[in-house]
Amino acid sequence: MSDPTGFDVRAYMRDPLQVRPTDLDLPALGDLDPATLEALTRLEAAERALLHRMRDFLVTPTHAESRVTAFLTTWAYEQHWLVQTLGAVLAANGRAAGQDRATALGRLRRARDERLGPVLGAIASNLLGAETTAAQMLTSRLDTAVLAESYRRLGAAEPRLAATTGAVVRLKERHLAFFTAEARTRLAAGPGARRLARIAVSRWQWPGTRYTARRTRTRPAADPEVRAALLGLHPELGLGLHPERAAGAAARRGPYGTRSVRTALARITRG
Repeated sequence: MSDPTGFDVRAYMRDPLQVRPTDLDLPALGDLDPATLEALTRLEAAERALLHRMRDFLVTPTHAESRVTAFLTTWAYEQHWLVQTLGAVLAANGRAAGQDRATALGRLRRARDERLGPVLGAIASNLLGAETTAAQMLTSRLDTAVLAESYRRLGAAEPRLAATTGAVVRLKERHLAFFTAEARTRLAAGPGARRLARIAVSRWQWPGTRYTARRTRTRPAADPEVRAALLGLHPELGLGLHPERAAGAAARRGPYGTRSVRTALARITRG
């Protein structure tokens, strides 16, 4: 498997990072405070949602991208154990994992998505072609960056979780490296890929909140530190610009991608 982006997929597949329930002293984590449990509940829901969304990628032209599908095989393995571990911590505190927090409208939307989403998404993306992969890599990078920042903050707030969240952040950093490398290469391929990426980023949603109440979507996006971390991604969101255009684009409207992220954050905070 060639390595055009600088990320060694073979090495990644040989050495998955596993965060398992057996790695934790669960009895020592059985009295976490309500705010920490709420954060863990949201993270568990977000990680499960990402597993489902990545599955949908495989009915788009991305399924023909051998590097991406090889990466996602190991990514899904790591993701599975992460979801199990978060669920085990919740269970140690008397909370059931996988709770359905969808509103009535959210349940209707989810039923529609499950029935029609993969088909409609496949039709649309196949009409648009392989350029859709750039958009998928970029929104996956946003998802991963948001979650990595959330784990950092959780570990700082609850020292008993610091070792676990530190391991998860290391796992997420590898995922970020892949999505960044793939996005860089694909955004450089042409204006079509960059146009689709801008649209996808402006429509991006906070992980795991598509079907939930408005407050679960608006609260994290309104956090100044999280917003700053997301907007701080803009230099790498602009990696697809041709060098000769980069200076002009930055002078006209700021680094490529920042406006799209701001659009998404504004929409999320409005609910």
